[in-house]
Amino acid sequence: MKYLNSFYTSLLLLNLAVMPSAALAVEPVIDGTKTVNDVVVGAVYPAWEVLVSRAVTIPVGSLFNCEVTCTSTVNNPYFIGGDQDYYYAAYNFVNPTVADGCVRQFDFPQFDVFNDSDESDKLVVASTCYLPGLANAHTFRCLGAKASAGDLPVVVDSTSMHVICVDNEG
Repeated sequence: MKYLNSFYTSLLLLNLAVMPSAALAVEPVIDGTKTVNDVVVGAVYPAWEVLVSRAVTIPVGSLFNCEVTCTSTVNNPYFIGGDQDYYYAAYNFVNPTVADGCVRQFDFPQFDVFNDSDESDKLVVASTCYLPGLANAHTFRCLGAKASAGDLPVVVDSTSMHVICVDNEG
């Protein structure tokens, strides 16, 4: 019997040595959402339009590192008067600053009525944001804003979001 107990003890120690994170880690949180509903981005930075959002709860007593990725298809407003500039972000707050590494700027060039074959009808824009050390519940968002009041509102055709959070202790 003593031989059998030492066998099981050795097996347990081997499992803990080979797979310590698998035995002790908290399961990751993976979520996301998508929409094909049109969203008009008329807010002027520092205000933002929420394109999609998803609430995620981190397990009690844990600190997780999260990554949120947003991708959207944006219609060209075809403005003859000049460039149209916009901001796009993946974030866990409703008001990131444009200086944040999670905010992307994109634009549509001035529409040229004589060479309109060169213009894109749509752009695909994306942002990924790494957010370390999160606890409790968070709402992650895909956000859009006009860069200035002079820019035309723009229509976002579709948006998808992925959120992945992993235990930073594991």
